[in-house]
Parts: sequence; C-alpha cells; structure tokens
Amino acid sequence: MNNPEIPQWWKTLTSDDSAERLGVNWRDPADWEPPDESASGGTLRNPTTMELDASIREGKLLVGTGPSVNMRGMGLDVDVHWYLDPGQPDQLWCALGFFYDPRLWIPVEPEPAALAEVLSASHPKPALNTVTLTSFTRGFLGFRDEVMLPNVYDGQLVPFNGLDLDRYTTMISYLEHSSWASSHQEDPLHDDFEAVSPLAMSAFDRERNTKSQLLGRVPSMTWRTLHSRSHLSFEVHSRNVVCVGVRYRPSPVSHHAVVKRINEAFKMGYPLDLPLDVVGALTCFDFLTEDDLEHHLTEPESTGHLASAIRVHAALWHGNLRRSLRLREFAAHPEPSVRNAVLRVAADYNYRFLFEEAALVAASDEPAERLEHFLIVGGDPDNYNAFGDSFAGQQPIMVDKEGNPVNVHTDFIGDSDVDEEDEAS
Repeated sequence: MNNPEIPQWWKTLTSDDSAERLGVNWRDPADWEPPDESASGGTLRNPTTMELDASIREGKLLVGTGPSVNMRGMGLDVDVHWYLDPGQPDQLWCALGFFYDPRLWIPVEPEPAALAEVLSASHPKPALNTVTLTSFTRGFLGFRDEVMLPNVYDGQLVPFNGLDLDRYTTMISYLEHSSWASSHQEDPLHDDFEAVSPLAMSAFDRERNTKSQLLGRVPSMTWRTLHSRSHLSFEVHSRNVVCVGVRYRPSPVSHHAVVKRINEAFKMGYPLDLPLDVVGALTCFDFLTEDDLEHHLTEPESTGHLASAIRVHAALWHGNLRRSLRLREFAAHPEPSVRNAVLRVAADYNYRFLFEEAALVAASDEPAERLEHFLIVGGDPDNYNAFGDSFAGQQPIMVDKEGNPVNVHTDFIGDSDVDEEDEAS
C-alpha cells in the first residue's frame, strides 16, 4: 500500500525488543496490504457471518505476522496476523491464525504487555489434558434429524451422521485433524505426532481403535482445537439428542469481548471465557444452553414438549450429579409420557437414584415391582450405533471395557424395556 498513515506509537512498539521475543515480525509500512478475503476457517457461513466479517475487515491492513503454532500431523506452521486500521489508529487487531474469520479478530492496545497477554494462552502452545482443561460447558445443538451438516462433495445439507461430520471437520482449520471416540477419554495422539500421509493417520486409528465407541458411555466424537487445545466433543445422548461438550482452559481476558460480540450478533450463549478456536469451529451451529432452554421445563407447551425437555436437560446435566438430581421432581408427574421420559433417562444414564425415586412414587404395585427388579438385576447398556458409522470394517464400531468388539444395531425403535413399565402405571 502506498503512503499509509503511520500511527505515532508505531516506531516505539516496533523498536521494542519484547515484540521480537514474542516472535512478532513487523512489516515495513510500504509492505502493508489488505487482508486476504479468500482466507477462511473452512466452516459453514451465512449472510449474517459474512456481513459481520466484511464490516470488521473493512479498512484493515496486515502490518505484522508471527509467532506461529504447528498443526499437529500436518507439518504446517500457522502464523498470527496483526492488522491495523489507519482510520482507527489507537489499536491493533490480532487474528490468532491467518484463516481466522474477522469476527474472531481481537482488538489489542498497541503495547508490549497487551500483545503478550493476547497470546498468553496459545503461544507457546500449552501441553494440556483433561485434568488441566479445568472448565467445561455443554450446549444442545438439536435433535439428530434436525442438525444438518454439509456434504463436502456437493455442498448439500444432510442429517447429522458420523461420516459427514468427520469429513466436514477435516475442512475446519480451527480443529486439528483426527478425532477420537468415547473409548478414549484422553487424546490418543502425542503432541509430536507426525503423519506423513492420510494412510499413516488411518493406520494409527486402526491400531488403537480410536474411532470405537465404548459400550455404556455416551457416544461421542472429539477433536482437539488448534490454538487452545480444547477438547470439542459432538455427543449423541439417548440416541437422538445432539450436544457439544467442550473441555477448555479459560481464554485471556482480552478475548472475552470477541465472544460477547459473537453472542450479541448471533444470539448465542457461549461462556465469555470460551476459546476463540472453539467458537470458530461451531460457526452456524445452534449452541443452546440450560439458560436458553429452562422455560421448556417450567412452562412447557404440552406434556410431549415437557418429555422432550426432560431428555434434553438430562443430556445437558450429564456428569453433574447435583443438577441431575432435579430430574426426581418429574418422577411422579401425572402424565405417563412424562414419567416415561424420566425412566428413559434413568435407563440411558444408569441413574439408580432416579429408578429408586420412580419406584417410590409408582402408581401401582406391579410397576414398582418391575422397577425394583430393574434396580436389583440392572439393564443392558445401549449398543445403538448413534453416529451410523461403519469404518469399512477397519475397526470396531463399539467395544466393551476389555476392548472386545460389540455387536451394534441401527434400529431406532425399541429403546428400552422401561417403556412398557411406565405405560402399565
């Protein structure tokens, strides 16, 4: 760009060796240039996202790059990009990666300490696991036949399934390649893993059954995000309730304003400390929180509506016993469909406390005896193939705790024996 207007602070900031220690390479003003409008995080887009991106991109110039992080298994270094708007010269804008959509750019004061803070959670890239990922959030995406994914070959939207989810996430730059299923609680890939080809990645998956679901655990497919190293899990609860669970480390304070901007623009309820690569990866998915859905429990439109709300909230509360105890208040509901939903939840998550509550308030001796029998004998864990996977026979779709393959089924009807028990009451 010719003759850019140079802010007064530019010389002071760029001559400070602290930025050099961070790995920032400032450009000569003669080399400043507009952002690459073709750069994209690879996610779905809609008119609202494109309009917001265009408004933020307008007038910006690329004035620096670096530091970088390495995309595991790909051998690709991803540079931070620094932008300046000469019309608003009191701040810089930080894109943690060259592909970051402008709505995720972070406004930064042009001071060394501010630059260090904005990079503090990702550069250098931290070594994290489920213990050090100290925060967790879960959102409801919708019922399985309502959540749509793009077919990467023709662009048409298709109902949620594991194969198309895996293909779609391969296009998303906010995520590292390769996922793992519920048979693994930790990321099976080492930080220094280097796959020389897609075949090498497939071989690794086969050797460790990384895609296999664990019988008795909520089916899930989990990816690690590029910068924050959060664990982003797509989950299918009760065969039909699709959620996203995120284990993460809270992001730097400077990032919170960006999440607030996203929440306001798209009417979302993301936690303000949710890392930006997670927010980017979830673009165009509805992420509904307990606060968004509470009224479906307290003011349902019908008993069927309440029954669905119970199952959705049970999914959102999964892993939080204190919140899950609230399900007991629906065990004595006068409508069979609501009581049945409670029993379905008890069976799906093996909640003995919920079966005990249902047995205590059962309307007749016969259902109570059946529930007591279930408490004593127990039930079989669900072997439903929730993601519709096949893996071309290269690894088991589901395994037991010993790692042995388990036969699965895809018949959505006949969820569990407790349906008949509640109808008898």
